Amino acid sequence: MRRELLIAAGPGEWRAALTEDGAAVELYVERGDCRRAGSIHLGRVVRVAKSLESAFVDIGDARPGLVPLREATSAGVALDEGARVLVQVRREAQRDKGARLSARIAPREPLSDPAALAERAAPLDPPAQLHPAPGFAASLSLALPGTPDRVVTDDPGVVPELRAAFPAAAPAAEPAGDWPLDLDALFADALAPHLALPGGGTVHIDEAPAAVLIDVDSGTPEAGSAARVALAANLDSARLIARQLRLRNLGGGIVVDFVGLDGHGPRERVREAMTAALAGDPAQPRCLGWTRLGHLEIVRPYRSRSLAAVLLDPRDAPAPSAATLAFAALRAVQREARAEPAAQWRLTVTPSISAVLREAAAGALAALETRLGRPVELTVAEIRDAPSFAIARR
Repeated sequence: MRRELLIAAGPGEWRAALTEDGAAVELYVERGDCRRAGSIHLGRVVRVAKSLESAFVDIGDARPGLVPLREATSAGVALDEGARVLVQVRREAQRDKGARLSARIAPREPLSDPAALAERAAPLDPPAQLHPAPGFAASLSLALPGTPDRVVTDDPGVVPELRAAFPAAAPAAEPAGDWPLDLDALFADALAPHLALPGGGTVHIDEAPAAVLIDVDSGTPEAGSAARVALAANLDSARLIARQLRLRNLGGGIVVDFVGLDGHGPRERVREAMTAALAGDPAQPRCLGWTRLGHLEIVRPYRSRSLAAVLLDPRDAPAPSAATLAFAALRAVQREARAEPAAQWRLTVTPSISAVLREAAAGALAALETRLGRPVELTVAEIRDAPSFAIARR
């Protein structure tokens, strides 16, 4: 299997697609705003919650992470308030929950030596990240299921950073127009709540707080018996669902409401098809079987945020969040500036996008201005039509 990583490197945000034998299988967004699963940190215990049998540890995220006391005790680590502690992220922070941390550092060359880690951490003040090295490329490498054979970016300026993170992949720069796939279209499909089936029908995907809910609709075909149409739609949707779970990075409990089937035989065919479709997923999801209500249950381990959790507004999904629009605006300015390097630019945005550009994305805006060699004039206005920002020469 040949793996290729395609990276669109925008100011403050990288978007990437991993392909296997030419087909996109995973999508990533890197903003440097989240501690990746697998990363190792020097943290500080901020509170011990005996009622939860856990300790809260500050590793630099917006919320402290959680370390189980029993696990730390068995590893010989004391979790007293104020103590310095080495931890590894097992599960990334979610919107309303801190990261799940472990006081046991998983063996990982060359970081498996506790003495070497302690020596590196000794001169540092917590919170401090020990692994991976700073930078989007190193963070992105931690999210991949394996080392890619080739890494391609649309920005020559980030090739040195990519070479440091992927020394065996010979990173190169190529215009996005020469890539074998459309990254923007891939992301749009992976955020869409409804997807059409090739033989007719629709799959609806809803990321609810407690579970991912998926509904399969056969539509209204003009030919074929109801039983054959239902079975065909279910078999088609099994392949699509398995691909979308990986592309969208959906985890936890997943409940699929397939088109209703009569009899054990057809239901077993759908379960087997779903199990087979999930087999190539490195997250190793499991198909648990049918419920009494006739739904198929799947569990896919959660280690990192879903694509929707990163890019969409939780109060107004599937609308993009203000942060997503802010980075999209910076990408658009960068794209225009490549076409007209000598031009001066004015960026008009809504108040919510302006707030992001002046706070969370201020560094990205400053980096873009440094690269352009001139400031970007920022104005604020109420823009009700998509994409909520406008670019003009000044």
